[in-house]
Amino acid sequence: MPAHFAFLGTSGRVRRPQRFPPEVLLSVLGANSGNLMFQYAASRIIDAPGRHIGLSDISYTDPRGLEGAQALIFPAANHLRTGVDWSGLNDYLAGADLPLVVLGLGAQATAGATPGQTITALKSAPSVLRMVDILRDRAVFVSVRGAFSQEVCAGLGLDRVEVLGCPSALLNPDPGLGRSLAARLQAARQMPSPRIAVTAAAPFEIALDTPRRKLERRLFGWAQDHDGLYVQQSGGLAAMQATSGQWHRISEDDRASIAWVLDPEARSDAAGNPHAVWNHLRRHGRFYTSAADWIAEMGPLDVVLGSRAHGTMAALAAGTPGVLIAHDSRTSELAQTMHLPQLDAEAVLGAGTLADALSHVRFDGAAFDRWRTRTAATLTAAFDRLDIPVAGPVRALGTAP
Repeated sequence: MPAHFAFLGTSGRVRRPQRFPPEVLLSVLGANSGNLMFQYAASRIIDAPGRHIGLSDISYTDPRGLEGAQALIFPAANHLRTGVDWSGLNDYLAGADLPLVVLGLGAQATAGATPGQTITALKSAPSVLRMVDILRDRAVFVSVRGAFSQEVCAGLGLDRVEVLGCPSALLNPDPGLGRSLAARLQAARQMPSPRIAVTAAAPFEIALDTPRRKLERRLFGWAQDHDGLYVQQSGGLAAMQATSGQWHRISEDDRASIAWVLDPEARSDAAGNPHAVWNHLRRHGRFYTSAADWIAEMGPLDVVLGSRAHGTMAALAAGTPGVLIAHDSRTSELAQTMHLPQLDAEAVLGAGTLADALSHVRFDGAAFDRWRTRTAATLTAAFDRLDIPVAGPVRALGTAP
């Protein structure tokens, strides 16, 4: 049998999503469609057949998923965080009896928290400590998203890790992507009405967070002004339905709450037609169940901006400037590690227009290109040592001049 690998999670898409009730679909996505992006990247980096373990594909209880696999690939996310119970995942990792390859592991912390404070907090999370023990014993390769997560890992006893950001940064094969993005960003600044998408914050999570709520209102206003897409990744059932053409299924109270978060001044018209918020979401709301579809729809746009890291990565994979407005340790770490286009929330709130805000974007396209080349080379060398076949575009990116 040729070499094949088992992957935790989807291949970057939910197969036949309509077969799942909405609540189950959220579980398939891990409550966040952004997971599709790095799962998709993991399956594209490795040039070998893969079996995908999860609610959408092969069941966790089906032994055929792991049978004959060379390794278990674990596209990770914010798994080093408090307030979660990884008991089931830990049991699966420990019982797999395969080498583990971990991609993109990250530590989650509130804005301003130090690595030391984060380590102290995580030491009171038993399932996180057990996961670290399993990875230390079984993982043959672990990449983390940045220096902050690297320091947290070391403090928890996981020392052998590579800082490689998010694997989705390698989806676009163009070695000059950074230069292209910089040119497109400059062009967008000059446009009277650029085609845009906003990567949305989860409305109920920011409802009581005044600074983030003000930021989201400004971004949603620009989406309305420019007939732009409004892309939701998480936030629960109501948020998913609001941005996937099912706003009529949402309770009246949830409609009112989401509308208040996004645009408290909007009202229904005299004829009783739907709220302006709902009119926009009905036409331009998006909630993706396929990373490839997500990337494809970002391609024709001029700029994508917002506070969601994987919405930004979808844009970059399409060759469209994706501007990240960092708001916590996770998004800040990813932006810094990968040299992403960045914009401060203060610049957004202080800008009179979208063009004003875009004039404050910080981006060094050459640094971004150097980082991607170095990252692809590091990953290729590590996988070669482990006899893991690397996809041709990633290998070529690692040898770019």
